[in-house]
Amino acid sequence: MGSTATTSSTGSSGSSSSTSSSTSTTSASSTKAGIINKLGSGSGIDVTSLAQSLVDAEKVPRTEAINKNISKNQAVISGFSAVKYALTNVQAAFDDLKDKSDFLAIKASTNQSNVFTPTATSSAAPANHSVLVTQLAQEQRSGSTQSYTGSDQAIADLGNIYINGDTSNPIVVGTATPAGVIEAINKSGKGLTAQLVNTGNGYKVMVTGSTGKANSFTISTDAAGLDFGGISPSKPQISQSSQTFATADTAIASSAITLTFNGDTAHPITVNPPTPNNFVAAVNSANIGLQASYFGGKLSVRSASGSANAFSLYTDNGSALDFVEKQSAQNVSMTSTLQEAKNALLQVDGIPVTSSTNAVSDVIDGVTLNLVGTNATTVNGIAQATGSPATLTLTNDVSVAKGKLMALVTAYNDANSLLNEVTNSKSKLETYGGTLANNSTVRGLRDQLRAMVTGTSSTAGGADGTGPAHSLSALRDIGIEIDKAGNLKANSVTMDLALNFKFTDMVTLLSGNQQDQKSFDTTPSGLAGDASKLLAAMVGTSGSLNTETTNANTRITKFQDDLTALNDRMEHLLARYQKQFAAMDSIVGQSKATQTSLTGTFAGMMAMYTNK
Repeated sequence: MGSTATTSSTGSSGSSSSTSSSTSTTSASSTKAGIINKLGSGSGIDVTSLAQSLVDAEKVPRTEAINKNISKNQAVISGFSAVKYALTNVQAAFDDLKDKSDFLAIKASTNQSNVFTPTATSSAAPANHSVLVTQLAQEQRSGSTQSYTGSDQAIADLGNIYINGDTSNPIVVGTATPAGVIEAINKSGKGLTAQLVNTGNGYKVMVTGSTGKANSFTISTDAAGLDFGGISPSKPQISQSSQTFATADTAIASSAITLTFNGDTAHPITVNPPTPNNFVAAVNSANIGLQASYFGGKLSVRSASGSANAFSLYTDNGSALDFVEKQSAQNVSMTSTLQEAKNALLQVDGIPVTSSTNAVSDVIDGVTLNLVGTNATTVNGIAQATGSPATLTLTNDVSVAKGKLMALVTAYNDANSLLNEVTNSKSKLETYGGTLANNSTVRGLRDQLRAMVTGTSSTAGGADGTGPAHSLSALRDIGIEIDKAGNLKANSVTMDLALNFKFTDMVTLLSGNQQDQKSFDTTPSGLAGDASKLLAAMVGTSGSLNTETTNANTRITKFQDDLTALNDRMEHLLARYQKQFAAMDSIVGQSKATQTSLTGTFAGMMAMYTNK
């Protein structure tokens, strides 16, 4: 039986990996021999524990070997993940330098910041401009002619609110209070803002529009309790005589009066004799849409409602009969308009410009002038088209390009440092240190990366061609050099000279004057453009980094399958050992019992023969 157990153990060992089969076989054999010696000893040996010990002697070294391979490949994946991240950062830094527009940053300034503040985009061009501001754009502000004790005071018979006399699209007020009016206007979507203003003598509803003359507005209501002096379908123009007459037959003048309606001198209205009664009769019978009346000693003339029915009425008798407008149907009522809407007026390089806003962005390409004051000469408070123009200066902002060059230096050095750590078997960097030691792929990537920053640009020589006259051919020519440790460093003197005196050639060196070049375009795209394409291939799905990671994952899957298979074999082996050892223990136990019985029998027989 001992021979059978040994043979089973040896067969199992043969299926283990070559790195541990010899050791595990020797260990398992010695362990098995010791177990057999204990079988049948009668000392209460646990057969299950003995079988588990034998299985563990074979399983543990094999499991450790497989797990070691899994961990090694997981470390490889981590290492390549870190390398990919670092190279992606380098690619991003090159991407910021591969398009011509990446360098076209314009700095805008002015010598009169109290008149305007400029902003510029990359589409602006370096230049100087003169700016003379005559008038700022402003919004219309209209206030209610009535005052209220508070926001919740009731407004009787309020009805609807009308903007610009548009009776077909009224603003419906839900709550007839100043607060309700404000809420309705603000939610109307008509481009107006309403608020309640404390005048110190009650509250008024203030309505504000947008800047620009075209955004002038009128606002009116059906009720007398909220009046803005604008148009209303129930509001006519009413003009009243300044004079008061004792009776309806009192003589207004010494001779006949001629009335002129809306300046129409070709169709006068004659009042003769000139008394209030005759005046009323003459106007009412003239068929001109006016209604005259005499009440309380004064003559009154009323039109139909609406702006179109506003009128003027003149007499030829001097001051004997003068009319004053008591209620207006005009589009603008100066009594309620606290501030008129105006356009901004300015001159740019002597060219007159009108703008509805103070952010003037459609005059100089890529530039917005944010107007804050005027610099035109004023005469008697009126701005003239003369004065001391401000100077707008647009220059290349080389600080933007310099910042991008320094970002490349940082990204490259970070990547170089990481590559050194992952390939150094003695690295103390946690997680990634030494994970890719002796890896040929990483060595190749590092060589390619170094060539990107030390090589010659595919568009070296500048915008006008190549040759000695154009000295920019590599990064070192614009102040980016490589040191003994393989890191990049900036030579600020060389870099500033290139930025300030060879800017165009530097753009060509890096971008090849390309813009949004496609990845499949083979046109030379400058040092940054070419590097960006190469890095994109490195970190892409078909690149070596992704291939190495895929291969490592494949190996991990295989080792995990091996581990599962090993566990299955060991489970079956354990069951077999338990069965074998139980049988062996029984047989050996029976043999020893027989031996003991025979020994006793022989001893008894000897005693009988020897009388002992």
